[in-house]
Amino acid sequence: MDDRQLIHKIANNNDIAFGMLIKKYQKLVFNTAYKLVKNTSDAEDISQNVFLKVYKCIHQLKEEENLAGWLFKITYNKTISFTRKKNPAKANSCLDIDCFAQQKSFNSLLVTNHTPAEKLEQKETAEELFKAIDNLPEMQKRVFLLHKFENLSYKEICNTLDMTKASVESLIYRAKSNLKKSLLLYFNNNFKKL
Repeated sequence: MDDRQLIHKIANNNDIAFGMLIKKYQKLVFNTAYKLVKNTSDAEDISQNVFLKVYKCIHQLKEEENLAGWLFKITYNKTISFTRKKNPAKANSCLDIDCFAQQKSFNSLLVTNHTPAEKLEQKETAEELFKAIDNLPEMQKRVFLLHKFENLSYKEICNTLDMTKASVESLIYRAKSNLKKSLLLYFNNNFKKL
């Protein structure tokens, strides 16, 4: 069952479809939360909150939106809220994209700085990155998210999606190329004056 079918069935109160959605995306949600909070118990709590929100708000998902991207945004926002409630000092120091900046996959895109202006620039850059990921073609986005956010190897992606290694490599290469084009366009349009 594809994501559109799942969304439609969940919107019609099909609990089996919701269970399928959780099974399909629980690793993405948990890994995203864990990368930010570095605590298994907290990441599990956040994951539960994310899926509760999804269940309550699935009707708000627009058809053209990608489910994985939507889940990622909810997870990121829930993690920020959770951390601010639990430890406001940590939220201010860690969740302004600095945690993602510490991850190898984002090191080349986000440089950790400490002034408010630089943190705002980092946040805008991260938002632009996530928009660019959301705008990737469906299969590129799916493979890219599995590789970068769920930390699956090419072989694991091949097994998960029943694809050849060459197909996975090609999709990741094209996703990176498309992201590079989108981000270069964004930076050229927004930072020419500097």
